[in-house]
Amino acid sequence: MSDKVKAKPNRAVAKRRRANAGKRPANTPASRAVKACTLSFAAGVALCAALLALFALLLANTPLPLALVRPLACLAASAGAACSGYVLARRTGSRMLLCGLACGAFYAACQLAAVLLRNGGMADPGSDVMLPIALVLGGVLGGSAAALRAAR
Repeated sequence: MSDKVKAKPNRAVAKRRRANAGKRPANTPASRAVKACTLSFAAGVALCAALLALFALLLANTPLPLALVRPLACLAASAGAACSGYVLARRTGSRMLLCGLACGAFYAACQLAAVLLRNGGMADPGSDVMLPIALVLGGVLGGSAAALRAAR
């Protein structure tokens, strides 16, 4: 015969698992970070789209020169990055300037990747660099605005 004893099932653990089966998982730091990033991305894109629509309406119904299309689009994208940086910095609550810089750098990297995929390289480095710089500065502006508002 064997000296091994068969272990009894732990009923308390099984009962706890059944009780927690339908509940939501705990609010972990990783899930809070993902929620903050998603919310900041949505807020930035929404503001950028709204400003682009407003500027398109403005250019279509006023005698403004069409040479303003590119600067207005850059302004809308930069305002979206600033909004995204502000929302992310306020949601995280710490390292606010770094959050704004990360948002601006993310949007700038996405824009540069789109240019490189479309053209196979940078066609005119002078004009292709204006928007990424504006995106980074917009993100930093949003992060610093959140930091200044939190300091009050």
